[in-house]
Amino acid sequence: MSPSRAAGRVAGQVATIGFITFIGIQAGLALGLIPVTMAWGGTQATLTPSLRVASVVAALVLAGCAVAVRTRAGLTRFRVSRGVRIAAFVITAYLALNVVGNLTSPSNAERLLFGPLSAVLVIACGVVASARLEG
Repeated sequence: MSPSRAAGRVAGQVATIGFITFIGIQAGLALGLIPVTMAWGGTQATLTPSLRVASVVAALVLAGCAVAVRTRAGLTRFRVSRGVRIAAFVITAYLALNVVGNLTSPSNAERLLFGPLSAVLVIACGVVASARLEG
């Protein structure tokens, strides 16, 4: 049985908070406000221009994911198309891989902070993706 419309909308709001949190983290990394050792597997000691760009790109990808998930949850004025439905499942799968990466990272921050936060985001996106929101 798929989650209800109400559960999908609540999960969409939770996912939005998660996406905003991770967009903020990526922005903080790009601006040098968050130590680079907390991300990218904890293997980088110096914030290079390419890592700054990678964080900006990651923030933009996360923003696109947020729009897709919010649209699927019925929280935007955009029409929910078949592509948005599929994107919600693809985003959930991609984020699940990210959780595995975070939980197996040598970086304590990724393992202990970003891993659990990412897991919450995966669950919320999974609920949105599988919720019966139409009709």
